[in-house]
Amino acid sequence: MTNTPPLASIRCLTYNHEQYIRQCLDGFIMQKTNFPFEIIVHDDASTDKTADIIREYAKKHPNIHAILETENQYSKHDGSLARIVNQAIRGKYVALCEGDDYWTDPLKLQKQVDFLEKNPEYGMVYTLSKIYNQNKMKIEEYLFGSEYKGYGDLLTYNRIPTLTTCIKTKVMMEYIDDIEPHKRNWLMGDYPMWLWIGYHHKIKFFPDVTCVYRVLEESASHSKDIGKNEKFILSTIDITSFYIKRFKLFPPKSYYHALNEYYRQLYSEYKRLGKYTKAMHYAKLINNKYATPEIRQEKRKFYLKHIKLWLQGYCQIKIPKNIDNLIQKTRSSEKK
Repeated sequence: MTNTPPLASIRCLTYNHEQYIRQCLDGFIMQKTNFPFEIIVHDDASTDKTADIIREYAKKHPNIHAILETENQYSKHDGSLARIVNQAIRGKYVALCEGDDYWTDPLKLQKQVDFLEKNPEYGMVYTLSKIYNQNKMKIEEYLFGSEYKGYGDLLTYNRIPTLTTCIKTKVMMEYIDDIEPHKRNWLMGDYPMWLWIGYHHKIKFFPDVTCVYRVLEESASHSKDIGKNEKFILSTIDITSFYIKRFKLFPPKSYYHALNEYYRQLYSEYKRLGKYTKAMHYAKLINNKYATPEIRQEKRKFYLKHIKLWLQGYCQIKIPKNIDNLIQKTRSSEKK
């Protein structure tokens, strides 16, 4: 590691990224800047050859600061991972990128730091990203990210790709001190920070494509496992609810439409799987005020078909045997 004070730091977190880490590090090394920058790579006790590859790169490039754990820090859930890597940051600005993603624009860091240096009222900048589908082994036609249109818009939808960001280090540390995210049990580390930064500072969007985001099937945000997907969605709702209460916000209608869409997804998936009690739970959470006529009609049909569940769950009553028999007769007659 060089002793020259860096203006910017690149923070990279890795775990079992043997297949991807070379491409990631190459994207950092190719950055062309008129200022010194450091590359902080934290490997969280990978069980593959990720750490060996990092050592190889660190020997060749003195601006790489490798932190190679022998014990997994993330699994402790005590904030130790963030503390260890954040304490190593020396730059005035910090750019984030995980070890399975990579940068493609050699001027990404230069352009973002230039803007933040000239515009102190901004807390962070971000860009667009391409998406690489690891399962399909191809770049998708659509892009990840979109223009920042204000706080209400960010509260509705996380449109900021982490790998494209560059943040004032001081701002990031203030967020950590204020919110203490490791105590919140949130499944996302980036979205809560964007919401905090967006409330206290301006956010700048560049319509450039600077990176490639790799979609892995096992990731929580793209999992086909309904249980994992449910936890991720509920964590997202918990995050936004936290900030609504903390900052005493009045969310736009788009936020409630987004909530409805989350609940509709879970309702539809549990209904498809035949798990009707769970489907009923999420159907009841869909607010008719913000639902389309088609969704309202679908809910009515579902309630009628599963009226016993609706009465037990919604009204919290025990259905008398004679009423239960009547429901069963009605269903039987409908099938004939």
